[in-house]
Amino acid sequence: MGRARRDVVTADRPRVLILSFDAIDVDPRVIKQVRRLAVDHDVTTCAPGGQPDPRVEHVPLDPAAARPRGRLGNLVDDVARSREWFGWSYRRLPLVQQTTRLLRGRTFDAVLANDAETLGAAIAVAGADKVHADLHEFYPGLPVEDSPLGLRQRRYWTWLITRFASRVRSSTTVGQAIAERYREYGLAPGVVTNAAPFRDLEPVPHTGPLRLVHSGNPFRERGLGEIMHAVAASTTDLTLDLYLTYNPPGDRAELQQLAAQLGDRIRIHEPVAQAVLIDTLHTADLGIHVLPPTSENNALALPNKFFDFVQARLGVIVGPSLEMARLVREHGLGVVTDGFTREDITVVLDALTPEAVAGYRRAAHAAAHALSAEAQVEVWVDAVDAIAESAGRTATERA
Repeated sequence: MGRARRDVVTADRPRVLILSFDAIDVDPRVIKQVRRLAVDHDVTTCAPGGQPDPRVEHVPLDPAAARPRGRLGNLVDDVARSREWFGWSYRRLPLVQQTTRLLRGRTFDAVLANDAETLGAAIAVAGADKVHADLHEFYPGLPVEDSPLGLRQRRYWTWLITRFASRVRSSTTVGQAIAERYREYGLAPGVVTNAAPFRDLEPVPHTGPLRLVHSGNPFRERGLGEIMHAVAASTTDLTLDLYLTYNPPGDRAELQQLAAQLGDRIRIHEPVAQAVLIDTLHTADLGIHVLPPTSENNALALPNKFFDFVQARLGVIVGPSLEMARLVREHGLGVVTDGFTREDITVVLDALTPEAVAGYRRAAHAAAHALSAEAQVEVWVDAVDAIAESAGRTATERA
């Protein structure tokens, strides 16, 4: 595999590895790490996909590449999975093997490892004392099937946290409630929310029907069908635009069929690239994300889209999810439903007025600086610099 390199390497700047097992250029959280740390650190990224920033060296991973194991090797792997020999199974993950092979012999002053499955590989490359873990989810509380296979998957995710995350130098996660839950597993994470970069926009004056918007994955457990039914039933003059990815395609197809049944108030669009998402959302009035607590992770969620709504200067409608509801109430951004059913959502939609929505949009404008990424990303820089300083390297300048 080829490597894209920067033209200049500054010898006195900390050498930082940013490791992700998902493509960086489509992950807004990791791309923020890359863009900020590249200002005053020598950054190497290691992840699937292409070079995420021209200032960094990139070591690409190939998720489709797996070394043949042979019949005996496959049999041993099957036994390891069934008996929950998680260490054996982890070391044979293709991305783990590629990472340790491609980075063998490299020296880094600090590693920023994204999500739980990268942590063992990061420790193998640099040692636990040089690793900062950024945990995008509450892994022990991720949704799983109520089956032996699903429960085994949950035990595996929990093992990743207890085996690796509890050993690294420092950690962050996406919200205070999730940080508190991780303390039960021996971590003391800082918090870096999924805030979007600040955008210098103004609320758009309202004309015509109120325009609701949602963007993201069409996962069945996210309750989009309940939102769609509520919009169709509401007595308020409004519309709903959904910008949905194709993952998973079956769930998206179900929502498309439902939209056709419910009428022309609801429109499903192609997914929107992160680079133009805020401008696309900006044409609407209200962002809506009523996320049912189908898992502990969902109950504690504070996702990217919440902050995208704020930067787009939209009012916000959420369910009584702990973190999202707290910020909506604290900043007066919109309305919190009493529950997660279509009836709960319809009650809120029926009570909307253009005057109230204009007030929510003004509140989003007032909170946009406080809820921006610029107020958050320095937590990562401080963590990386603390690790690098212990290795005798510090950043020579700060943005």
